Amino acid sequence: MPDTRRRGIRYLHKRLGYIPSLISTSKFFRAEESWTRNVTWWFNLPIKKVRKKKKDYYYLVGIKRKSGFATLKVPNKFLIENLKKFETRYENKIILHIKAEGKNQFVDERGKGRVDFSKFKL
Repeated sequence: MPDTRRRGIRYLHKRLGYIPSLISTSKFFRAEESWTRNVTWWFNLPIKKVRKKKKDYYYLVGIKRKSGFATLKVPNKFLIENLKKFETRYENKIILHIKAEGKNQFVDERGKGRVDFSKFKL
């Protein structure tokens, strides 16, 4: 298990007291490393898992630039309702590039819908 995932799961367990079944983690990508050319977190969510557990939540855990984590608790129902707004061309996954800092923080910059995830911040 990659260190980013291990650290994110450990953080969620400490914060929530349990480990959720649906977790996606991301390192902090600097602008020069990012497809969007902005600081970002990159998440890949299997559509099959999202649909199978439509009453559940996906926890998106991004490592912050200096220290700590940003966590989004996103209802799978929200992901399904907005599926056409996300990038989904590759391997039946929702591909999110969520802006990590500044103006439009927590907005998906990859999909055509520019979906705002800020209301799901824990």
